[in-house]
Amino acid sequence: MNSFNLSAYGDVEALKAVGENLRSDRLGHNLMQRHVAKLVGISLPTYRKIERGEGSVEIRHYARLLGVLGHVDRLRDLVPPVPIPPDRNALANLERQRARQPAKSSL
Repeated sequence: MNSFNLSAYGDVEALKAVGENLRSDRLGHNLMQRHVAKLVGISLPTYRKIERGEGSVEIRHYARLLGVLGHVDRLRDLVPPVPIPPDRNALANLERQRARQPAKSSL
């Protein structure tokens, strides 16, 4: 059975925390918002949305921003790797099953 972890930390809070961290990083590099937005290739209002943690910004903008700030390698941490099954040949030989039987025609 598959399992997953639920967090009380919602997406709104997570995006705000990411935005705050990106803002802190930008300030640590002593960069202006306008300059970083230009390097990322986005408008200043879009960049400001990222720092505010608004959810309407495309993930590719976050990816480019992480690259500009030197954190592009952190993207792979977003989704952990799926462990490879111990015996891939056994998995490949399993017979696929239909979720339901096809309806029989009454002709």
